[in-house]
Amino acid sequence: MLKVLHLSDIHMGSSFTHGKVNPETGLNTRLEDFVRTLGQCIDRAIAEPVDLVLFGGDAFPDATPPPFVQESFAKQFRRLADANIPTVLLVGNHDQHSQGTGGASLSIYRTLAVPGFIVGDTIATHRIRTPNGDIQVLTLPWLTRSTLLTRPDTEGCSLAEVNHLLIERLQPVLEAEIRRLDPDCPAILLAHLMADRANFGAERFLAVGKGFTIPISCLIRPEFDYVALGHVHKHQNLNPDNNPPIIYPGSIERVDFSEEKEDKGYIWLEIAKGEVNWTFCSLPVRSFCTINVDAFEEDDPQEAILRAIARKPIQDAVVRLIYKVRSNALERIDTAQLHEALKEAHTYTIRPEIVTKIARSRLPELGAGNHLDPLEALQAYLKNREDLQDISAEMVEAARELAGSEL
Repeated sequence: MLKVLHLSDIHMGSSFTHGKVNPETGLNTRLEDFVRTLGQCIDRAIAEPVDLVLFGGDAFPDATPPPFVQESFAKQFRRLADANIPTVLLVGNHDQHSQGTGGASLSIYRTLAVPGFIVGDTIATHRIRTPNGDIQVLTLPWLTRSTLLTRPDTEGCSLAEVNHLLIERLQPVLEAEIRRLDPDCPAILLAHLMADRANFGAERFLAVGKGFTIPISCLIRPEFDYVALGHVHKHQNLNPDNNPPIIYPGSIERVDFSEEKEDKGYIWLEIAKGEVNWTFCSLPVRSFCTINVDAFEEDDPQEAILRAIARKPIQDAVVRLIYKVRSNALERIDTAQLHEALKEAHTYTIRPEIVTKIARSRLPELGAGNHLDPLEALQAYLKNREDLQDISAEMVEAARELAGSEL
């Protein structure tokens, strides 16, 4: 069986706001985190070694990353070329120019003719020769309107109508590639897309709404032994029957707090024609930790906040502290003490939320099941309004007069 490592959504160069400058290197520590995590994936690929590495797209946050970020990415993938491990780099939505014309951040690897590297920026099938046999990889990069549609096709159409047209155009193109597959050679679909069964990760906030949703029926095909996806940051298998497995490995690092509770990793795959075994391999990534404290009713809000911090595993984590206090209690918060309590964190932010009033509890005597006349209802209401006690008698008398005048 062939060994394949499938990873995706590196987004190298993102999450800088959650890091700090390393004085020894001059680099943001979050960039160093991403490089370290990617390096662990490459280490595994070389140590085995694998027969093929599949990258599912979104190398960077955008198509024009800073040179030092590109260099950090290239140094890791260059190790695969040096080890003679074939690699397919698929173009994702973040790898493309905003107009959707090409994969600017990855096409350099084709231009430089990096040995063994294939850049998947078109719908095409690639037959790859490995020491343990051949394998077919059908690449399906991120689709934009301009990929399969012209401006007259979409003029005056709603987003839903454009999506329908795109699927109509995609299906015969994909079908033509599938029919050209060698039935005796293992086949993988490598695609960067949003499938209609997928659960969002942080990509919901990273421009996922600008794309299209592909029906899962386009992917569940007997000709594919494995479907390797990218785009969604949360690991998941969209076809639990595994005929074929349709897998998002998820992103390899946490991009923001929306991924706080998600495991990060890559897929280890052993494949032959008609047989596939896959495993999700977790990566030891930096933890994110949210500390929410409602100190509105606390007599000592400072102590309540400190207790909440002490209960959380904040060492070397990216932390955000959010606490709610009364406006008149804000001056009782010793911010310097909070900074001291959070110093074990990698980085942290503190966000106070001032609550000026609390919602009043409902009065049981005014519930829907009780029947009070208007005067009784008013009296019940006034009993629970301390600020109106001085004038409550006058209000009740005025109400009686109004009620009497209407009889």
